[in-house]
Amino acid sequence: MATSLTAAQRQELQDAFNIFDSDKSGQISEKEVGNVLKALNIKINDDQLKKFVATMDTDKSGQIGFDEFCRVMSESFFKKHSEQELRTVFGKFDHDNSGYIQAEELESIMTKMGRRFKKSEIDALLQSLDIDNDGKISFDEFVKLF
Repeated sequence: MATSLTAAQRQELQDAFNIFDSDKSGQISEKEVGNVLKALNIKINDDQLKKFVATMDTDKSGQIGFDEFCRVMSESFFKKHSEQELRTVFGKFDHDNSGYIQAEELESIMTKMGRRFKKSEIDALLQSLDIDNDGKISFDEFVKLF
């Protein structure tokens, strides 16, 4: 499927890849994958993490390149997600269970993933997703990403 991606889909995957690639090496390490999963409160042990990375690492380099990432992620990333799947992911961001993702929650997730953003960058990201301009991301606004 990776070869049949639209330019917009490829860019979405590049943006996601860049979040994983916290050291900007152009490769995703096992540690970086672990950091993202931890930030999303996804419990995975070291053996499971190694197996997960190994399934993506088709060239056996010990790192996940962008093409490998695309191959694996495009199959599930662009499928239609059920409302329950989306609510589960939304809940990972909505730490206080308010029904909204607020700037502090967005910043917390990014920090847990090893990404430090200035307040202005977090505000710009939030604003780009905040359709009704109320300063927070509702579930309906979140769903529009998918």
